[in-house]
Amino acid sequence: MSSSTSRTGTWQRYAAYLRKPPELTLAWNDAATGARAWLVINSLRGGAAGGGTRMTPGVSPREVTYLAKAMELKFSISGPPIGGAKTGIAFDPHDPRKPAVLERWYRAAMPLLHDRYGTGGDLNIDEVLDVVPAFHRVGLQHPQEGVVRGHLAPDAAGYEAVLHRLQHGAGAPLDAMHRIPGADLAIADVITGYGVAAAVRHLHRQRGSPLDGVRVLLEGFGNVGAAAGLFLTRFGARVVAIRDALNTLVDATGVDDAGMEDLIRRRSGKLLPREDPRVRQEIDGLRFWDEPADVFVCAAISESITRQTLDHLEATGVGVIACGANQPFREARIGSSRVAQYADRRFAVLPDILANCGMARAFSYLMQPDAVADAPPVFTAVDLTIQETLDDAAGRADDERTGLLAATLGLALDRIGA
Repeated sequence: MSSSTSRTGTWQRYAAYLRKPPELTLAWNDAATGARAWLVINSLRGGAAGGGTRMTPGVSPREVTYLAKAMELKFSISGPPIGGAKTGIAFDPHDPRKPAVLERWYRAAMPLLHDRYGTGGDLNIDEVLDVVPAFHRVGLQHPQEGVVRGHLAPDAAGYEAVLHRLQHGAGAPLDAMHRIPGADLAIADVITGYGVAAAVRHLHRQRGSPLDGVRVLLEGFGNVGAAAGLFLTRFGARVVAIRDALNTLVDATGVDDAGMEDLIRRRSGKLLPREDPRVRQEIDGLRFWDEPADVFVCAAISESITRQTLDHLEATGVGVIACGANQPFREARIGSSRVAQYADRRFAVLPDILANCGMARAFSYLMQPDAVADAPPVFTAVDLTIQETLDDAAGRADDERTGLLAATLGLALDRIGA
């Protein structure tokens, strides 16, 4: 079978997978604020499902469905072998009533959170600052306890041991190799962004080319984007432009690792420091898109990449797209993958189900009976998983430049039997 025929078959399988109705959808309306929420559980494969909680005014059931399905594919890579899920809350994350809305949602979903569904941080929801405190307020022990009960089904002693590792692991301080001096960050704050950077580094290693001097466009400066930028610069790359929800920073010479550390320390609300003379308010981001680069890291909102975006990136020299954001391609409807296919024919795309698997892999590792709740082994587990999966996917791809997205999706679909 030719590579093009194989790739076509993968996209057909992926479309069928997307169109299959999820196993469970739960809708919720908050009488106090008008907030709405949807929990989509694509399946309870392996006895449980997992996926983070995001909050943004424009979130929709369609978006949440896409994300739940992506989570299931991601778990086929990161482990544990469970179903995918996602919660989306349509509410302004800057509203001071945010903690109360989150708490009421978790109370409404408590039976699933207790027995079958594990969640965590996502867009505008922080694992350590938002999710864990809300869980404690409603009487739940840990955001992953539903997965522990539903998938692992341990006895009482085993349950307490797993929960202990989860509680101490994700919130553990960073070791000397990964920490940022002057910034109080835990594993959960940086592990997903680290995985994005590790995927880019390993792709370049496969090609026999170091990251030294590679120019990076970084979209998003929250936990994922900032950490991805930090570790990419520590691996030798230079970040030439950063874009957050309001502002753009352009530095044609490239921000190095010391510069990224400084920007992260000076962040305000996970946005670029506005007092920096390189930062300008720019909603359309024209300066960002016009800066020549080699790698584009999308680590902001879902569905930010259109065909026009891809044309612009190709014109500025980008050859690699690393998907730190979940479901980054803006498709017309459920089951469509035209924009994703367009990208796969022109770039080496490191998909979200691989590049964004850091937190999922951390939780999966900490559920293992021999796991150590400390930073070095968690980072090692993420590194090895990304390297091994990328090696497998590269063997299926058309060449070193294109077809990587379809190859990774095919690998994941095989693993879940879709």
